[in-house]
Amino acid sequence: MEPAISVYTSDNETRSYSEWLQASAEFPGKRMMKSKHFAPLLAILAFALPIRPLAQEAKQDAPVLTLDDAVCFALANNRLVKNSVLEAQKYDFQVSTMRSRRLPHFQFSVLGGELLQPFDFTFAKGAFGTYPGTGPIPSTDAKVHTPATLTAFMTGSIDQPLTQQYKIGLGIRATELGRDIAKEDVRAERQKIAAEVRSAYFELVATQAAVDAAQEEVRTLEEAQRVTLRYVAEKTVLRGDELEVDARLTKAQYELSVAENGLTTRHEHLNQLLGRDLDTPFRVDFVPQEDTTTLTLEQARQQASETRPEIRQARLKEKQAEYDRRIAKAEYIPDLGLAVSYMGVQNVQVLPTNVAVAGFALTWEPFDWGRRRNRIREKTNTLAEAHNGAREAQSQIGVEVGMKYRKWKEAALLLKATRTGHEAAAEQFRVTSTRYKEQAALVRDLLQAQAQTSETAFQYQQALSSYWSLLADLRRAMGEE
Repeated sequence: MEPAISVYTSDNETRSYSEWLQASAEFPGKRMMKSKHFAPLLAILAFALPIRPLAQEAKQDAPVLTLDDAVCFALANNRLVKNSVLEAQKYDFQVSTMRSRRLPHFQFSVLGGELLQPFDFTFAKGAFGTYPGTGPIPSTDAKVHTPATLTAFMTGSIDQPLTQQYKIGLGIRATELGRDIAKEDVRAERQKIAAEVRSAYFELVATQAAVDAAQEEVRTLEEAQRVTLRYVAEKTVLRGDELEVDARLTKAQYELSVAENGLTTRHEHLNQLLGRDLDTPFRVDFVPQEDTTTLTLEQARQQASETRPEIRQARLKEKQAEYDRRIAKAEYIPDLGLAVSYMGVQNVQVLPTNVAVAGFALTWEPFDWGRRRNRIREKTNTLAEAHNGAREAQSQIGVEVGMKYRKWKEAALLLKATRTGHEAAAEQFRVTSTRYKEQAALVRDLLQAQAQTSETAFQYQQALSSYWSLLADLRRAMGEE
């Protein structure tokens, strides 16, 4: 694979090296060098820019980061992915909380304090009956006085739900479906981050190729400057030619600085997606020319139907809506459970100190004035909406996959065409270079061939980057990470 040779202009627009070279050749008012001295300099300019592989020798302190490694590292360390996992884990605690409702409920309370006023009881004469030989008990009105002293009231109960177990089971299942929906949110976030990493990686590949070309251009112009200075000393070229080379070198250095700043920004962006220090050094790897996987549109849509989080969430929400409707219907069932209750009163005269009761506790509301019926109707409509939403999500994603699949196929055809055009231009440049060495071609012919080669290399690199970016979009549409 051969990279595009491009530079960045002062207005931040990317131009191929051929455009720059053609503009330079047509610079108005330029004086041409003598042919015998211009030939060595032109040879330097023409042949010092070979089409070289995209991944140059990496620096020792900048290890190569492959695309697969970048995606795996991001899925394991990206902060947004971690937050989505933590959010999904909250549902585990909610499920455990719902399951605890199946077990007995214990309640205990104590009220201790001083009575604000005396606690008095009056038993009327004969309140406990009248007996022969004894008479009425009590024989006169009896008053029992409890002074305002410290008093304690204690209550405790144990309740074991019985008929509520059915409703609790429905609630547990609905909460579990909520947890499954949250897990699909995690998958969606992982797919989003993976797609962003791939896009950032391909952008970094293109930017690094531009930096490599700009560096090569600076080195070429520096060599051209050295040769020009020697020619000026020999008085074989004009002073204007020297100034023109100096100006071009200064502009190339500026454009290299701009390209390197852009590369640094993209490095930091990718490091941020990977969840690591922004200054972590690395260098991108080769990008293969074309994917060899044979994929049909039907297969892509089938995989999207099975793995897209949006479709799976829509189906889970449909099931959740069904459980909500069943929970609403279960409100007609009375609440019946086993109960043990205890009440204790201290320092109060006459009242029993300890009272304990064991038996059944029933709670039921026979008349609700249509409240439960209306709730069931509401949940029924929600279920119908969820069903329609699931079908709509399936249809929308089918359209999305089809659109991205066709764009990817178009990019594959464009990639093939640009690769063929670049190979043809490279061969034409080789032939023209050979003829120029043999003085069988003009300088303009050589410049035109070099410009055409650079332009086709740039187009090929753009087509390659577009091809892989569209394939990444298709993979995300299919639900792949």
